[in-house]
Amino acid sequence: MNKDVNDDEAAAGSSVEKVILDLLDQDIAAHPERLQPIAADLARRAQSLIGGLSVDLDSPLPPGDS
Repeated sequence: MNKDVNDDEAAAGSSVEKVILDLLDQDIAAHPERLQPIAADLARRAQSLIGGLSVDLDSPLPPGDS
């Protein structure tokens, strides 16, 4: 039963993500002039915050973290 709930949550999350990405796609297509590069200092700050952190996107999350 818990697996079905997780599947339903994943499907709902996927649906929400698709709607957001579709809206973003439409906005970029309609207003490409709004796109701005990330400033170098902001990129350096972000890099300093995560340091050498590596993430395995293919590994499952621990129980309770999904």
